[in-house]
Amino acid sequence: MKSTDNSHCFKRITFCLLFVALGMVMHAQTDSLRMHSTLFGVGVANVLDSYLSPYSYTGINGRILRQTERRLRRGGGHISYLTQMDVKGSYTKNPARNVKSYSGGIRYSNAWLYNFRDEKPLKFTAGLQASGFLGCVYNDRNSNNPAQAKLDVMVDLAGGLQYNFRGAAGKTWKARYFLSIPFIGLAFSPRYGQSYYEMFELGSYDRNCVFANFVNMPSMRHLLTLDIPVGHNILRIGYSAELMQAKFNGIKNHYYTHDFMIGFTKYFVRKR
Repeated sequence: MKSTDNSHCFKRITFCLLFVALGMVMHAQTDSLRMHSTLFGVGVANVLDSYLSPYSYTGINGRILRQTERRLRRGGGHISYLTQMDVKGSYTKNPARNVKSYSGGIRYSNAWLYNFRDEKPLKFTAGLQASGFLGCVYNDRNSNNPAQAKLDVMVDLAGGLQYNFRGAAGKTWKARYFLSIPFIGLAFSPRYGQSYYEMFELGSYDRNCVFANFVNMPSMRHLLTLDIPVGHNILRIGYSAELMQAKFNGIKNHYYTHDFMIGFTKYFVRKR
């Protein structure tokens, strides 16, 4: 088939990624209460991509997570708008520890969440999230196909819990848990044995734009944090677990990470 088929695949996914990003602009002027958080994490990674190697590679992982949560005035003040920018990178080795692999990427997401039990110490949120990911995996042993591109745009199921309680010095501490599950969307994937030269130079399209869903992409992302007031600042510590896996076009891949997170959070009311 013509090489334009792969171009159309990337155009469709790029269009969806732009739609995700536009969500932030659409709601930028409709909020009152806000939360900003920046977290830095380090932990372990387990990476598999059977396009590059049949083995799982293990090693270290680093992560930077930026969150902004806005309480919207619409919906009676019960709707929150959460944006997240998640940047990760890992350095891993094969079981024999003689081959190196480098993985990483950036995920941007917008979530619209309804807040239940707003006046209670224990609060619930649930809603939908639009997310997009761009990244790659590089294996230093392969010479023909040394890298694999990662690109997807998904609609996720999202929800969380928040528990407020009195900590040291009578100040309010906040324990938060957030879960997102990719549900339906689009992803890019070569077919097993198909080279990027065949795809883009020879124009060999082989269903490289994949319909992704919770069946062929059974994944989830967890974030557990604790806000601790320290003077006039709020220290946030937490644990991030990203359990991403998929099987597209005969290729199995997973990206499992477990990271300890630490950073600072700020809550404030925006005055109009």
